Amino acid sequence: MPEIIQVSEAVSLALHGLGLLVSRKGRISIREMAAEMGVSEAHLAKVFQRLSKGGLVRSMRGPGGGFVLAKAPSDVTLYEVYSLIEGEPEVRICLLDCGKCPFRKCLFEGLLVRMKQEFVNFLRKKRLSDLEE
Repeated sequence: MPEIIQVSEAVSLALHGLGLLVSRKGRISIREMAAEMGVSEAHLAKVFQRLSKGGLVRSMRGPGGGFVLAKAPSDVTLYEVYSLIEGEPEVRICLLDCGKCPFRKCLFEGLLVRMKQEFVNFLRKKRLSDLEE
Protein backbone atom coordinates (compact mmCIF):
# COMPACT_ATOMS: atom_id res chain seq x y z
CA MET A 1 0.00 0.00 0.00
CA PRO A 2 1.56 3.35 -1.03
CA GLU A 3 2.24 5.87 1.70
CA ILE A 4 0.89 9.41 1.56
CA ILE A 5 4.20 10.77 2.78
CA GLN A 6 7.18 8.89 1.37
CA VAL A 7 10.35 8.45 3.38
CA SER A 8 12.92 6.52 1.38
CA GLU A 9 15.05 3.76 2.84
CA ALA A 10 18.09 6.01 2.37
CA VAL A 11 16.53 8.79 4.47
CA SER A 12 15.50 6.25 7.11
CA LEU A 13 19.05 4.84 7.21
CA ALA A 14 20.51 8.34 7.49
CA LEU A 15 18.21 9.38 10.33
CA HIS A 16 18.61 6.14 12.28
CA GLY A 17 22.38 6.07 11.76
CA LEU A 18 22.72 9.69 12.87
CA GLY A 19 20.52 8.88 15.86
CA LEU A 20 23.00 6.16 16.83
CA LEU A 21 25.88 8.62 16.51
CA VAL A 22 24.05 11.08 18.74
CA SER A 23 23.22 8.45 21.36
CA ARG A 24 26.79 7.10 21.40
CA LYS A 25 28.29 10.61 21.64
CA GLY A 26 31.30 9.43 19.69
CA ARG A 27 32.52 7.36 16.80
CA ILE A 28 30.81 4.29 15.40
CA SER A 29 31.72 2.11 12.44
CA ILE A 30 29.38 1.29 9.57
CA ARG A 31 29.67 -2.37 10.51
CA GLU A 32 28.51 -1.66 14.09
CA MET A 33 25.67 0.58 12.90
CA ALA A 34 24.48 -1.90 10.28
CA ALA A 35 24.53 -4.74 12.81
CA GLU A 36 22.62 -2.73 15.41
CA MET A 37 20.06 -1.54 12.87
CA GLY A 38 19.81 -4.90 11.04
CA VAL A 39 20.44 -3.33 7.63
CA SER A 40 22.77 -3.71 4.65
CA GLU A 41 26.27 -2.52 5.45
CA ALA A 42 26.85 -1.59 1.78
CA HIS A 43 23.69 0.54 1.54
CA LEU A 44 24.40 2.25 4.87
CA ALA A 45 27.97 3.01 3.72
CA LYS A 46 26.63 4.73 0.57
CA VAL A 47 24.23 6.81 2.64
CA PHE A 48 27.00 7.85 5.02
CA GLN A 49 29.24 8.80 2.09
CA ARG A 50 26.52 11.26 1.06
CA LEU A 51 26.25 12.56 4.63
CA SER A 52 30.02 13.00 4.67
CA LYS A 53 30.06 14.90 1.36
CA GLY A 54 27.25 17.06 2.74
CA GLY A 55 29.32 17.94 5.81
CA LEU A 56 27.13 16.27 8.44
CA VAL A 57 29.61 13.53 9.39
CA ARG A 58 33.35 12.93 9.16
CA SER A 59 34.93 9.58 8.50
CA MET A 60 37.91 8.39 10.49
CA ARG A 61 40.11 5.79 8.81
CA GLY A 62 42.19 2.99 10.23
CA PRO A 63 41.79 0.78 13.28
CA GLY A 64 39.18 2.26 15.55
CA GLY A 65 37.83 4.28 12.63
CA GLY A 66 34.25 5.01 11.81
CA PHE A 67 32.05 8.06 11.61
CA VAL A 68 31.55 11.01 13.93
CA LEU A 69 29.22 13.97 13.72
CA ALA A 70 30.78 16.97 12.00
CA LYS A 71 28.32 19.41 13.60
CA ALA A 72 26.70 19.73 16.99
CA PRO A 73 23.43 17.75 17.11
CA SER A 74 21.60 20.96 18.00
CA ASP A 75 22.78 22.50 14.71
CA VAL A 76 21.31 19.80 12.44
CA THR A 77 17.61 19.59 11.58
CA LEU A 78 15.94 16.49 10.22
CA TYR A 79 15.01 18.68 7.23
CA GLU A 80 18.71 19.18 6.48
CA VAL A 81 19.27 15.41 6.56
CA TYR A 82 16.19 14.71 4.41
CA SER A 83 17.16 17.38 1.86
CA LEU A 84 20.75 16.16 1.66
CA ILE A 85 19.61 12.64 0.82
CA GLU A 86 16.47 13.28 -1.25
CA GLY A 87 16.60 16.90 -2.30
CA GLU A 88 14.01 19.44 -1.28
CA PRO A 89 10.75 17.76 -0.22
CA GLU A 90 7.99 18.26 -2.75
CA VAL A 91 4.54 19.28 -1.61
CA ARG A 92 2.33 18.37 -4.55
CA ILE A 93 -1.19 19.65 -4.69
CA CYS A 94 -2.81 16.76 -6.56
CA LEU A 95 -2.34 13.00 -6.46
CA LEU A 96 -3.05 12.82 -10.19
CA ASP A 97 -0.33 15.38 -10.89
CA CYS A 98 -1.64 15.73 -14.43
CA GLY A 99 -2.08 19.50 -14.43
CA LYS A 100 -5.79 19.28 -15.17
CA CYS A 101 -8.40 18.39 -12.57
CA PRO A 102 -11.84 17.32 -13.76
CA PHE A 103 -13.45 18.87 -10.66
CA ARG A 104 -14.05 22.45 -9.56
CA LYS A 105 -13.01 21.62 -6.00
CA CYS A 106 -10.27 19.23 -4.83
CA LEU A 107 -11.62 15.88 -3.66
CA PHE A 108 -9.34 16.06 -0.61
CA GLU A 109 -10.08 19.74 0.11
CA GLY A 110 -6.37 20.48 0.54
CA LEU A 111 -5.90 17.84 3.26
CA LEU A 112 -2.95 16.15 1.52
CA VAL A 113 -1.14 19.44 1.05
CA ARG A 114 -1.67 20.33 4.71
CA MET A 115 -0.41 16.90 5.82
CA LYS A 116 2.70 17.15 3.68
CA GLN A 117 3.34 20.72 4.83
CA GLU A 118 2.97 19.64 8.46
CA PHE A 119 5.51 16.87 7.81
CA VAL A 120 7.96 19.37 6.28
CA ASN A 121 7.43 21.77 9.20
CA PHE A 122 8.13 18.92 11.63
CA LEU A 123 11.39 18.13 9.81
CA ARG A 124 12.39 21.80 9.96
CA LYS A 125 11.80 22.02 13.73
CA LYS A 126 13.17 18.69 14.88
CA ARG A 127 16.93 18.52 15.53
CA LEU A 128 19.31 15.63 15.99
CA SER A 129 19.74 16.78 19.59
CA ASP A 130 16.05 15.96 20.14
CA LEU A 131 16.98 12.31 19.61
CA GLU A 132 19.13 12.38 22.78
CA GLU A 133 16.09 12.75 25.03
